[in-house]
Amino acid sequence: MNNNNESGAALLSELSQPVSQAEWRRVSAIAILYFAVAALRFFASQLVYLIPPAILLFNRIKDNPGMALGMLSALLLMIVAVAILKFYYFQYRLSAGTVEIRSGVISKKYLNLPFNRIQNIKLEQPVFYRPADYVCLQLDTAGSVHQEAKLVALSRPFAEALKQHILDLREPASECPQTTDSVQQTAVLADSAERLLNQRSLADLVIHGISNNRIWLFLGLAAPFYNQVAEHGLDLLLQAGIDLPALFDPTEQSWFVIGLYALSLTMFIMLLFTVFSVLGSVLTFYGYTLHKKQDNYIRRSGLLTRHEVSMRLSRLQWVALKRDWLDMLLGRVNLSLAQINGQQQVNAEQRIMVPSVTLAEARNLLNDACADNHLNQITFNRISRRFIWRCVLLYWLPVAVIMPLLLWTQQHLLLAWLSVIPLTFWAVLIVMRWYRYGIAQDEQYCYVRRGYFGVDYYCFANYKLQQVVFKQSWLMRRAGLCSVKLVMASGVLEIPFLNDITGRTLLERGLYQLQRSKKAWM
Repeated sequence: MNNNNESGAALLSELSQPVSQAEWRRVSAIAILYFAVAALRFFASQLVYLIPPAILLFNRIKDNPGMALGMLSALLLMIVAVAILKFYYFQYRLSAGTVEIRSGVISKKYLNLPFNRIQNIKLEQPVFYRPADYVCLQLDTAGSVHQEAKLVALSRPFAEALKQHILDLREPASECPQTTDSVQQTAVLADSAERLLNQRSLADLVIHGISNNRIWLFLGLAAPFYNQVAEHGLDLLLQAGIDLPALFDPTEQSWFVIGLYALSLTMFIMLLFTVFSVLGSVLTFYGYTLHKKQDNYIRRSGLLTRHEVSMRLSRLQWVALKRDWLDMLLGRVNLSLAQINGQQQVNAEQRIMVPSVTLAEARNLLNDACADNHLNQITFNRISRRFIWRCVLLYWLPVAVIMPLLLWTQQHLLLAWLSVIPLTFWAVLIVMRWYRYGIAQDEQYCYVRRGYFGVDYYCFANYKLQQVVFKQSWLMRRAGLCSVKLVMASGVLEIPFLNDITGRTLLERGLYQLQRSKKAWM
């Protein structure tokens, strides 16, 4: 049993050996720390299920701090024991064209992954790997998430050499004649070198954090602790000389002053949330670069944990350009390169997403991925206004009638009048949804548009379609309408209430491309 201590070149020289001669190896002992952090994350992810018992035992733990200390010590010992056992039972073997992994403490797992099935290669370097320059190498296929191989503690030279070896196996061997002139040789070398497509500055990441605030997800998870947080917050403010109940007491303050206090408090809370969102953006995308090497896109980013994701151009299914209303005000676009997604879920670290690019940068990236596209010039076909009437009659109108009546009968007259505000907003959302929906198609590409106050564009090659689902109810048939669902390896795009002729054209072109096109879709 060998450890991963020798150089990458020496180890890669053994890749030509058959399986019978290859040796099982262990990763570096620093993997114990990796497994410990993974176990800690697992327990942290289960905190949601521990909230009810924690609330019940809160007073008992508060009165008996030793109980909490004992529970915490037992948890830490369990994490250390799990990490050591996982390291001991984790082994891998490299042979001619194959990587094998044995892992698992109680439930044993064995994975055999041929190099020619590998579609994505990802390098990940947590902050505790940086002093010794170790990385995690993740290899995945176009299948399910269970077909991923992850070597958790390899030296960077070895990981880079193994990555390049796999990429070389995927690329067809170039047969250059011996009489190649210097110009051709220079072109070959330039094509094999990495070409920088885009990089994000710190200012761009701040803009991304402001325009893509996701702090509301955290607020939803923290909902059970609102009362306790509010009590402690009021106590801290009282110690600082700020009495919030007195500030918002109408017997002591005028309504105008109370309104100013409420506005100031709301702006302060929003500012606090925005700061957290900006910090999250910097942690995720710090040092962001997007390179292209031959037909591979390579994304590198991360402040604490550095991620390197590689994706072949042939795996690209669609390019998504997404703009929220704030992105539209700031003139920014979030561009995503969606790849084959067999498990119907892709981690944020594995996506090729370029945050908050300018419109010109977005056009350049789109043209690089989808040459000769006409997204900026093409005219979209809108869906029918019957979409609005359907949403209003089936969903909006019943709520708009029942909710105010219930509040009125319960003598909540003010709430009944105030319910007009969310109902009006809901109606505006329905209209904006109809306004944004659209689809267009040319000889090479299909374009889909949707959104609410913002707008999202999807561009994909026609031969990437896997299925075209045509739906038409009896009422839709009488009105000459249909709904079309476009199924690709990365997901599904649905366009409701399309004109019947447009929908049938999509169906016929999709079937034609499925039968005629010989291009590889992955």
